[in-house]
Amino acid sequence: MADIGKFKLIKNAENIASKKPVTADIFLTNYCNNKCVYCNYRRWGESAEGAYSMSFDEFVRYAIILLKMGVKGFILTGGGEPTVCRDFDKITAWLEAHNLAYGINTNFNELKLISPRYLKVSVDAHSREKYREIRGVDAFEKVKDNITRYASWKMNNGVNTSLGVQAVVTDIDEVKLFYHAMKGLPVDYIVMRPIESTNAEFYSHAESEKNRKAIISRLEAIAKKDPRLVINYKWYETESRFEKCYANWSQIALDERGNVIYCCHKPYEIVGHITDPDILDKKKGFATNIALCDVPCRLTGPNQIIKLMSEGTAEVMFI
Repeated sequence: MADIGKFKLIKNAENIASKKPVTADIFLTNYCNNKCVYCNYRRWGESAEGAYSMSFDEFVRYAIILLKMGVKGFILTGGGEPTVCRDFDKITAWLEAHNLAYGINTNFNELKLISPRYLKVSVDAHSREKYREIRGVDAFEKVKDNITRYASWKMNNGVNTSLGVQAVVTDIDEVKLFYHAMKGLPVDYIVMRPIESTNAEFYSHAESEKNRKAIISRLEAIAKKDPRLVINYKWYETESRFEKCYANWSQIALDERGNVIYCCHKPYEIVGHITDPDILDKKKGFATNIALCDVPCRLTGPNQIIKLMSEGTAEVMFI
């Protein structure tokens, strides 16, 4: 297990005491301009059946409710590509005009000159051919060009956005190939993530576990030479299990229609609607099958801390 001391629930002590969400994941759309082979949504474009895009007015209405709850920041992400939302430019302009913290997870097929706290580009490929195979579109070079152009704009305009690229890797060869494809880009960080699978089933096989350890070793070696290489802590947490999600209250996730979903990994478990006056009570009382959760997930670290806090055994300092 990774060193608990590395994780700090430092800020937002008032949210922790009251168990109110700190961050809000918002799905701006449920359709995409890529055609990824692993996608569960499989809505390719705005004309696809069931496609929906959150409007500017809806976003502002929901955001105001979330801010009143105590939410400190927004993550634009989701079941589709956020930048294809029809009102994306108006939404990000509103967030920036009100000095609200937000980040974005994007495929960056379309260049957007915005100023989030972070802009993370999911590339998942080391070549034009591999990108086309995985993402179903021929946009690898365009994405790299967009990253370069954005970095130049960011520097010339004094924008402090943390710009990074990420990929999910499954073997040691992919680590080397992705790093060499990305190292020349003007990014602030490079992240390679493990597979997140139901109950960590992917790493229950001997060969996958062997690969995981080899990948960690390779990542650690690269990180010693290039500080931009961030080793995602999830690599060390494939054996972490919990009887419940202790940290679920720390985040709230909305789909494109304003439904509150259990978390970003379980978009089909709808708790209620963000406009429901008792939505936090509904969220608190909502039961999920923890055995069907993806492991590791981004709440694995917070779960460790909050579980220990609930047992009165964690040394946690708030500043």
